[in-house]
Amino acid sequence: MEKGSTIYKKDLYWQVAGQEYVLRSVPFFQADYDEEEIIDFDVSIRVTALRDLMFEDELPHDINYETYSDIEF
Repeated sequence: MEKGSTIYKKDLYWQVAGQEYVLRSVPFFQADYDEEEIIDFDVSIRVTALRDLMFEDELPHDINYETYSDIEF
């Protein structure tokens, strides 16, 4: 995350084939110039990998990002 930026957290939701998937407490910050939500590149890679593992039933369908935040892919 960028230095000096306030880090916020939000839940991400996907619905695929009638099944809901939730990834909770994903960190992001807001750009000062337009209030855009920005997710760090490393966080984005983890979110994608965790989402794919949930879709493949390798992880529960409702998880907390903080539990897996130190995993490296």
